[in-house]
Amino acid sequence: MALRTLPGEVDFKSGTTFASLFNNAQYSDVTIYLGESKVLFAAHLVVLGTRCPYFDNMFRSGFKESITKEISFEKDSSHALWRALCYIYTGDYSDEPSEALTFESDDLELFKHLRVFALADMLRLDDLKLIACKKFEHQLEQHWISDTLPDCVREVYSTTNNFDSKGMRIAIVNAVASHKEELVHKRPFQDLIREVGDFAVDLVLKIAKKSSGWG
Repeated sequence: MALRTLPGEVDFKSGTTFASLFNNAQYSDVTIYLGESKVLFAAHLVVLGTRCPYFDNMFRSGFKESITKEISFEKDSSHALWRALCYIYTGDYSDEPSEALTFESDDLELFKHLRVFALADMLRLDDLKLIACKKFEHQLEQHWISDTLPDCVREVYSTTNNFDSKGMRIAIVNAVASHKEELVHKRPFQDLIREVGDFAVDLVLKIAKKSSGWG
């Protein structure tokens, strides 16, 4: 019997092509375990391999995961992983926590998209990095006054570099520069400036550019 050909208009690089299969046990041939609670995610090799270079390499490598088709992410944020998988299947992700992860605490507001960005970097998903960066900018607009801002800056500068992750650093420096008068008198913020030298330099340069009318 002749094989049926796929319609020419199907774009396997588009996440929306696979939205109906998201965490769907039907035709699932890969199991992903999320977080310390090992929450099960029903995945599909064709989706992961087509949409994500990291998984594509994994399944071609001959390593254990390529044989068992079981992948465990215990150290990464389970909610960030869920959001990254949602992007792989649908092309986007939500800020809202998943009902499937009720036993796993969600990341705080300023850390949600930062941790998705870090995973996107590991998974080599450049479009997801752009989406996460935009969402991070929006969160900074709303939560710059949060007591968690100093720790957010620390995590940004410890998990990114000034080359392929420059957007995240720019986003947080811009947010801080816009509210420097309110932040500069806070002791935790002063401690942050003393501690994270790269951030201090970036912030001074941003403020100097603003003062000169260039930034």
